[in-house]
Amino acid sequence: MSTSFTYFEAEDRLLVVIQPGPHKLWLTRRLAQAIVHDIAGIFASQVPGDGIPGAGSAEERIALEHQMAMNGEDLPQDDGGKAMQYSSEPPARARDGDIQLCTGLDAKAGSNYASIGFVIGDSTLNLKLSRAGFHRLLRGVALCGTQAGWQLQGVPSWLTQSLLGNLLASLPPLDEAPDDDPDAT
Repeated sequence: MSTSFTYFEAEDRLLVVIQPGPHKLWLTRRLAQAIVHDIAGIFASQVPGDGIPGAGSAEERIALEHQMAMNGEDLPQDDGGKAMQYSSEPPARARDGDIQLCTGLDAKAGSNYASIGFVIGDSTLNLKLSRAGFHRLLRGVALCGTQAGWQLQGVPSWLTQSLLGNLLASLPPLDEAPDDDPDAT
């Protein structure tokens, strides 16, 4: 399953596309706020490791779990799995009739799963994800909210922590020449 988020300024809403399937829904600023604050709080309260000596505080454990999810440590590398993908290409604009308005949310979390229900009219679209998958969903909503300029309040620090240091640490230094480079001095 993949979930994509795009901000549409004319609508002042996030378009959420869930695949496989024809699921497209509008997410308002109010609901995005609830996801990154209230639902993220429920999710964080269920972080595994409580009572294990040396596991750290709940805040440390959720931050570490988030970092591992963003690094894709749960994905099979032999399949070319990627934790998150970013695109500079906007998705094709769906016809407004194809997009349903999300009017409410429901969430549950445990030590090895999390689920979110998007209330759409009289029905609910339920997504059950691994904890790592839910971290990526939360991060996607937070990033789109930031890009939209929504200034979402009470976003937990673990959800917005920079991953740039890890990315830069994995890059080779620019000033090192390979050992077999005859032009190296």
